Amino acid sequence: MRKIFNIIALSLLVALFSVSLLAQNPDSLTFVTAKAVANAEKDGIIFNNYLFEGNLFNSNQCISVLEIPAAFHFDVVIAPEGTLVGTSTLAADLNAIAALNGSFFNMRTPYGGVTYTRVEGTTISDNNKDVPTPFWSRSIRQNGAVAILYGDLYIVKADQLKNWEKYIFAEDVLTSGPILMVDGELEPQAPDKFNTNRHPRTAVGKRSNGTVVFVVVDGRLPEAAGVSTTELSLIMSWLGCRDALNLDGGGSSTMVFDGNIVNHPSDNKKFDHQGERVVANAILVQSLEYVVPSE
Repeated sequence: MRKIFNIIALSLLVALFSVSLLAQNPDSLTFVTAKAVANAEKDGIIFNNYLFEGNLFNSNQCISVLEIPAAFHFDVVIAPEGTLVGTSTLAADLNAIAALNGSFFNMRTPYGGVTYTRVEGTTISDNNKDVPTPFWSRSIRQNGAVAILYGDLYIVKADQLKNWEKYIFAEDVLTSGPILMVDGELEPQAPDKFNTNRHPRTAVGKRSNGTVVFVVVDGRLPEAAGVSTTELSLIMSWLGCRDALNLDGGGSSTMVFDGNIVNHPSDNKKFDHQGERVVANAILVQSLEYVVPSE
């Protein structure tokens, strides 16, 4: 009888603990138990799209996720000189199986890069330190980087070294921010309007097993409210990422898979796949068998 009582007591304790966790963050259970409304797979890359009707962060949300095994080759690419180009066009030109829009840029300049960009060992642009507003503070926009070494993607957090990004040992480097996760821990987000307001967001994360995770959260639409950077960091943690970085968002947020735009870019203010914005750079995913043709 005592053994049965102990089992019942333990079951009640586990149940109460579970309820307590759910009360602390019910959104985590909502997210991890959601069923994808669209999915696809190619060559081991898995795409899922999730639609939440008012039940995630008390809002409508549409979230696209690509899970990319370690056996793929990543590249940072930039738009041709003097132009801005859609992420989907950059992906098509280099026969990429998947692509994600990259870091921040200025649409009024020939290249437009405002963050440090290195491609195949050549510096394309430096971190812009001259913009006088806190919006472009390095502590917010440039406190992390995507680094690609021998085709493998890494996420790096800024340190105290001046011009730290120039000392990253990698062929391709693209600074961005804010950093969302480091070594499995959420990074605190500055109380800046860019961070706290909900916008379309793009993020890249990496799991301990080497899987790279691309995420786009749609926004600025009735069907998709967008998220804050704190909410984005939670999503990346629920997806099992160890490290994660926010990339350019807003109208730039675009995910391409198998030749198609799979999220809902917001520049045309419609919940469809046609509102893509031209950008300065992107992150591409290619199979190891693909060789860039020589010029």
